[in-house]
Amino acid sequence: MVNPAPKPRQISEKRRADNAAFQLWIEENQHDLSKRVPKIEMGDAESANALLRDFENRRIITNPRDYQLELFERAKTENTIAVLDTGSGKTLIAALLLRWTLQNELEDRAKGAPKRIAFFLVDKVALVFQQHAVLTCNLDYPIEKLCGEMISGTESKEFWAKMFEDNMAIVCTADILNSCLHHSWIRMNQINLLVFDEAHHTKKNHPYARIIKDFYFQSENAEKRPRILGMTASPVDSRDAPEKAAAELEALLHSRIATVADPTVLQSTISAPKTETVIEYDRSPVGCETELQRSLKALVDGHDMFRQPFAFTRHATSELGPWIADRFWQLYFKEGETVAMEAQTIRNSRKRRDLDDVSEQHINQLREARRLVGDHPFLTPTLDQGSLSGKVIKLVEILQEQYLDADRNRKCIVFVNRRKTALLLADLLQQPEIRIPGLQVGVLMGGGTVGSGYESKVSFRDQVLTILKFRRGEFNCIIATSVAEEGLDIPDCNVIIRFDLYDTLIQYIQSRGRARQAGSEYIHLVERGNGLHLNKIAQNKKHEDALRNFCAAMPEDRKLTGNNYNMDYFLRKERGQKQYTVPETGAKLSYPRSLIYLATFTASLPHPPEVVFTPEYVVSPVLGGFQCEVMMPSTSPISNAVGKIHTTKAVAKCSAAFEMCLALLKGKYLDEHLRPIFTKQLPAMRNARLAISSRKRGDYDMRLKPEIWSSLGAPTELHVMAIALANPSALGRPSSPLLLLTRQPIPEVAPFHLFFGTDRSSQVLCTPVAGSVKLHQTKLESLAAFTFRIFKDVFSKEYEPKAEDLPYFLAPSRNSHAFGFSSASDANGIIRWETLDFVRENDAIEYSFDKPDDFFQNKFISDPWDGSRKFYLRRRRHDLKPTDPVPEGVVPPRHRAWRISCKDRDILNYSNSLWSNARSRFEFSADQPVVEAELLPIRRNLLDDNIDDEDMEAKRCFLVLEPLKISSLPVDVTAMALNFPAIIHRIDSALIALDACRMLGLEGINPKLALEAFTKDSDNSDEHDAEKVNFQVGMGNNYERLEFLGDSFLKMATTISLYTVVPDKREFEYHVERMLLICNRNLFNNALEVKLEEYIRSMAFSRRTWYPENLTLIRGKRNEVSRRHVLADKSIADVCEALIGAAYLTTRGRGGFDMAVQAVTAVVKDPKHKMKAYSDYYAAYEKPKWQTTALSVTQTDMAERFSQRMGYTFKHPQLLRSAFHHPSYPSSYENLPSYQRLEFLGDALLDMVCVDHLFHRFPAKDPQWLTEHKMAMVSNHFLGCLAYTLGFHKSILANSAAIQRDLAEYMAEMDEAVRAAKEEAASYEGGTEDGFRRGFWQDCSRPPKCLSDVLEAYIGAVFVDSEYNYGEVQAFFEKHVYPWFEDMEQYDAFASKHPVTFLGTMMQTQFHCHDWRLLVKETGVVAVDGADAEGGGLLALVGATQAKSQQIVCAIWVHGKVLAHATSSSSRYGKITAAKEAIKVLEKMGVEKFKALYGCQCVAKAEGVLEAYHGSAI
Repeated sequence: MVNPAPKPRQISEKRRADNAAFQLWIEENQHDLSKRVPKIEMGDAESANALLRDFENRRIITNPRDYQLELFERAKTENTIAVLDTGSGKTLIAALLLRWTLQNELEDRAKGAPKRIAFFLVDKVALVFQQHAVLTCNLDYPIEKLCGEMISGTESKEFWAKMFEDNMAIVCTADILNSCLHHSWIRMNQINLLVFDEAHHTKKNHPYARIIKDFYFQSENAEKRPRILGMTASPVDSRDAPEKAAAELEALLHSRIATVADPTVLQSTISAPKTETVIEYDRSPVGCETELQRSLKALVDGHDMFRQPFAFTRHATSELGPWIADRFWQLYFKEGETVAMEAQTIRNSRKRRDLDDVSEQHINQLREARRLVGDHPFLTPTLDQGSLSGKVIKLVEILQEQYLDADRNRKCIVFVNRRKTALLLADLLQQPEIRIPGLQVGVLMGGGTVGSGYESKVSFRDQVLTILKFRRGEFNCIIATSVAEEGLDIPDCNVIIRFDLYDTLIQYIQSRGRARQAGSEYIHLVERGNGLHLNKIAQNKKHEDALRNFCAAMPEDRKLTGNNYNMDYFLRKERGQKQYTVPETGAKLSYPRSLIYLATFTASLPHPPEVVFTPEYVVSPVLGGFQCEVMMPSTSPISNAVGKIHTTKAVAKCSAAFEMCLALLKGKYLDEHLRPIFTKQLPAMRNARLAISSRKRGDYDMRLKPEIWSSLGAPTELHVMAIALANPSALGRPSSPLLLLTRQPIPEVAPFHLFFGTDRSSQVLCTPVAGSVKLHQTKLESLAAFTFRIFKDVFSKEYEPKAEDLPYFLAPSRNSHAFGFSSASDANGIIRWETLDFVRENDAIEYSFDKPDDFFQNKFISDPWDGSRKFYLRRRRHDLKPTDPVPEGVVPPRHRAWRISCKDRDILNYSNSLWSNARSRFEFSADQPVVEAELLPIRRNLLDDNIDDEDMEAKRCFLVLEPLKISSLPVDVTAMALNFPAIIHRIDSALIALDACRMLGLEGINPKLALEAFTKDSDNSDEHDAEKVNFQVGMGNNYERLEFLGDSFLKMATTISLYTVVPDKREFEYHVERMLLICNRNLFNNALEVKLEEYIRSMAFSRRTWYPENLTLIRGKRNEVSRRHVLADKSIADVCEALIGAAYLTTRGRGGFDMAVQAVTAVVKDPKHKMKAYSDYYAAYEKPKWQTTALSVTQTDMAERFSQRMGYTFKHPQLLRSAFHHPSYPSSYENLPSYQRLEFLGDALLDMVCVDHLFHRFPAKDPQWLTEHKMAMVSNHFLGCLAYTLGFHKSILANSAAIQRDLAEYMAEMDEAVRAAKEEAASYEGGTEDGFRRGFWQDCSRPPKCLSDVLEAYIGAVFVDSEYNYGEVQAFFEKHVYPWFEDMEQYDAFASKHPVTFLGTMMQTQFHCHDWRLLVKETGVVAVDGADAEGGGLLALVGATQAKSQQIVCAIWVHGKVLAHATSSSSRYGKITAAKEAIKVLEKMGVEKFKALYGCQCVAKAEGVLEAYHGSAI
């Protein structure tokens, strides 16, 4: 059945037609649509409620390879030179060693040892900034960066004393440390670690060599010498034999080289170029000059400033071509540089003490040269040797081949030897005649010196910006000098072109290392017939082969074996290997097979479609051999296992796999045949079976009356509630409060509004009065008579007058509406007993024709024969008689006699509503008085604010009183009584909601909130922007905002409970367990068990249902009352969440969550959440052993630093440390769990505090707006930015080169973004940097996921450490989150990125189309891949292979055609996918094609044009 709708909002005929056409389209395409539901791609923000929200868009975690860990372990015990290819993660090894060194330093200081410091040395200034950025991103220790420009003129003993005191490590150029050591401001025994980046520079008198020779070797106490780590891609930096160069490097660095035994070890980490190609170019003429060069030479040949430019242009003419040589002069004399060049000329003259006339002569020459260049007729470049050299022409041809019709994501570096060459080639490639479509060129070169403007000094910031643009794709080709060969972290490239060949083997190896993309190419450009070029290539190849042979010939203890080994060989050597036989089947688990079984199990784990999971093995040297720890992906039910100690790494790895398999067998995650139970990948819509449809409906019983009215019988005592109007004048006539007397006290009912016309409304105040009324028989009879009289005279219902059957009694009040009933102490004294007695004694007021005129005023008149006619008397009219015609303008009566049989339309017949047959039995006097009266409106739903003055206007009429009845009820009483139906309806609704709360144990809940939680005012209340279907007017606020709040508290409460009572689960299992608790299916089923659906208020006021029940009707229209209503399954679940929201708000102001906790327990009904009070959570918490173990100095130091930075002091620093413990960090390094459990907890806490803030800050916003803006506050995008500003990235403990690289890239980008935002703020008049736009992060790249993870984990750690003090979470929000969101308008665009919202904007602004809709239709049940196992928990969700789910078809409907569609088990994700598909289609389609294809003739909307309804995004 369908709920009756007093004023339904009609669906337009257009919508009906669209729906019908859509249904026909579905039927015609049923075959295709009935196929299995496809996997649906969900973005982070879109899938906030999805089961695996946190696992999507995450990189595959790449832990350090075995060779990296082995090298790290070796570097801990001896001085080491790591010889590894470019891109193999040498910096990660240095960071691991530096962290280990600094942690040991803290331990030593705690023992009283003198302070020492570490130095990370680099060869170039640019690398100071880069390596410092990398290290500070990964290490939360004070680390300073120093280079010559930064400390020039400031070096002193005091300066270095401060550096030594304030820092634990310094990144600097080798010259800085060399100078410091020479001054003895720091001594070698005060250094604990020396890292030499690009260690091949250690030769001759290089500062690296001088530091070792002059200070390291000279240190008297060898035991106090610092540990040394050298890093290089090749120990060879000259033409010397590799053996000699390597031996000299080892001797100078007092270290031993360690390299891989087999280059294939690195193949899974880095990619070498797939091909190396030698391409020849034609030789260009040598020695010729252009006309411009000759003219300039004749003019300024003796000028000092032109010596170097002339030398370059001579080279450029043959090497680059005449056009580029001339273009150089055009750039050299560019606008604005002449003044600077003149100033430089004067300075040079003064240095040489030239005469003034010589200086003047040079200046005049300079000006003449500028004029000459300006007047020169420059030609456009062409691809021939008259314009460009053969070398440049060949370069352009190569780039054309690489980028024409190719992937625009390709990346290329062109290496040149000169800065000027780089600038000029980049300039050439931007000329319109040479420009290559799709090619975006940038320049990357070293710092240089101050010169002419076009070749000005390059800062490290400029280099970083270029690399960032290269990474983002703003540049896809950079022309680079040798600065790009080593050190700088440049993205992997597809093509490397050596425009200028390398001079040394290290240059060749390093530049080739930039070509790391799969299928990449390395191109050598050589001059045709040039033997020197070919010999250089052959010589470097020969040296590389010699280097490899040298590395291969090194002793075994100097080689890194990695993972490539003959497993069977080592296993045969091991004795006593464990085996296990499964008793039930005889299946055998052995060391070798355990690797296979574990790999198969890991691949079967639930994972996003784009990710492949593999187990990660970390092998560490220990006493007696090697021990391995295997770490599993986050979706595994067991996180890690440690194997036994074995003499080889190969067998240690097998042992760890064996122990993990045993644990999986014990947990029954491997079956009796050693196969994984997770036989299939989770379906894309894996939470669909836990969700329920908003379109699936059921027909349920509905409560019309509260429990309190079921208490009947003759009362001896009654309790009073006063019903008064806050604004009685809005009623338009005098009135008096009504008193509602009940057998039991009525709980407080929240004020609500009645509407009496346009801009005329008043709150109804329902105030319980203290005390009670003791009854005797007469009083009871008077109360009953008065109540029955109101029903009879005012509402035309005559009941059998039994007082014991009345659920409540009505009485008039002695006091006015302004009286303070809450302060009344005598309930009996406020009742107008004399009025009650008068009404009891008088059924009506006797009437005779001779009454004085004042008798005919202020009387309430009822028509005994027509219950719809009620009147108020105004006055007697002596100028009229009964037989006079009814005056013009009087509303005609509706009775049948007047309409059909009445011949005389006079006042007498107007007053007589008897039917024709009955009229013959009565004869009314034609001489009686005529009175002027008001015909009262019959409207009863005064709760509806959609009311006009005309609806409530009393109509003037003229009557004779003989056929009518003059009521004994006073006029002021009836004026209020006419409002009673709407009032008692709202009271009934409120009491029914409170009955439901009482049933659930939620005594004391705020009545207003309780009613709001149970109010559903349309069939689609959850579709916030949609046109309301079957809208029920006058019901007040519906549940949707409370549901938004309650949903978040439900998530937080269940998360805290699971964290507390289930301490041994993994993150994925927590997500599953929580989903099973909070899913709509669970809430719906639990609600049905207690018949909660009966209490939901889904119907507006009805004149048929407000009357009391159990009364016997004697006279009056008998109403058929429906006690059923239709509800969607999801609506019932939503009410559960709204009820939690109401409970939360009830006690929030008092600082407690107890009632909300009780509500959660009531609606989830699960042993994992039994809490009745908020304090029960922490009472159930048992501190794990790791939280209370003895503190290390590292943990204490970290806690102290965070206390200073964040303002919260940890009682258990282990929690803080765990919050930054990435899953890739082996527990063997530090026996703490990863941050995943704390992140799971912190995520829910942060979500709740953000939702609570938005709910109270924006009370008028609907849930969709709140949800969209919450997405900004809790997005990984923002949280990564916040973690950056708080410096959290420095403390992440991760053994992942990928994470290290990603963090460094993100930090560099954020540094630039913050700088730009502050500059922009300061550029405004009166602006300061502190006023920068906080929403700048929306324009930045997405941060590494680990940043948001550790921030949420930190919140979780603070919460646990503070003994579950939610106030600490709120304090964190107020201090660190809220300042970013003071201006919420800047995040409106963030919400528009939702696909459905974005599609709407696209259709409106780009295509100007308004005739489109998002249509949704449920088509039945189809099979999907998934789970439908018996039982509960994780196995029930993912353990089986088949399931069934409702199929939803979503389509973008444009001018009667389907633009795009999707099928899904959820309408929400169906809409998202359909919108994404539509966007893809539209992005490839121009406006004209769209208009033609879909017959669209829409135009851009004028202001004020009514918007069409297109559909809801949620």
